[in-house]
Amino acid sequence: MSTTIKRKKKFSYAFSIISISMVLLMMGMFGFLVLASQNMETYLKENMVVQVFFHSDATEEDISLVQQAIATEPFLKSITYVSKDKAATEFSNELGQDFVSFLGFNPLMASFQIKLKQDYNTPEGLLVIEQQLRKHAKVSEVNYHKNAYDLAQKNVKNIALIFVFLASVFGIIAVVLIHNTVRLNLYAQRFIIKSMQLVGAKPWFITRPFVWQGIKNGFWGWVIAWVLLVNLNQFLPLVFPEWAYFNRAEALGYLYLGLFILGLLISMGSSFFSTRKYLYQRLEDLY
Repeated sequence: MSTTIKRKKKFSYAFSIISISMVLLMMGMFGFLVLASQNMETYLKENMVVQVFFHSDATEEDISLVQQAIATEPFLKSITYVSKDKAATEFSNELGQDFVSFLGFNPLMASFQIKLKQDYNTPEGLLVIEQQLRKHAKVSEVNYHKNAYDLAQKNVKNIALIFVFLASVFGIIAVVLIHNTVRLNLYAQRFIIKSMQLVGAKPWFITRPFVWQGIKNGFWGWVIAWVLLVNLNQFLPLVFPEWAYFNRAEALGYLYLGLFILGLLISMGSSFFSTRKYLYQRLEDLY
């Protein structure tokens, strides 16, 4: 009989651990989505290209002087020079024919493709940077897709708010699911709890092993979820290459730590309160 009881206990503990791990895994996946949405704004800001076009009479020396001046600016993340010939080659490849031979001359201008640091890439900052770049004598035009960028940034913020809301909702669901899993596990042992009390055991003496088991269940549930999330994080860049950019070790560390604390506290707290509930319940109410 004792062997059967031990087997049932092991099965209930294993079921509890698996349930906790699956709930934490679900929360971790939503955490991935929230982190990705937050980092997407940074990605857009740091990869938006500001094009600086030169007059057709600008010499290589003129362009070099402008490049040296821009290189000292604090807003600069990277700068790429596109010569007239390179621009013509790229445009011909897009058209599928040599338009220079057709026209008899190259109408395109040499340019810089500039990427800005995140902190400077704001509507106000872009206007200031545009004015600074236009001050150079050989610069004819400064161009960036402001409307498309503003629309993308607005959509990213809306998506981020939706993900945060969904993560909050699923966080509440996770708490309820873990609590119910632990409570059902202790429900099967309610008569053992009451029997220990009837023979004179103190409340904390009875509660302590169940709380300790709850801590262990929460820990092992987190370990399983953590292993699955780490492997998922390694797999995602193979399907979504952009994920490598959104992958922030520090943010992921905080996410894993948060899941650890969540799983541990809920499992431990549920074990404590459920045990105390059966301790102070009348014997006839246990049936």
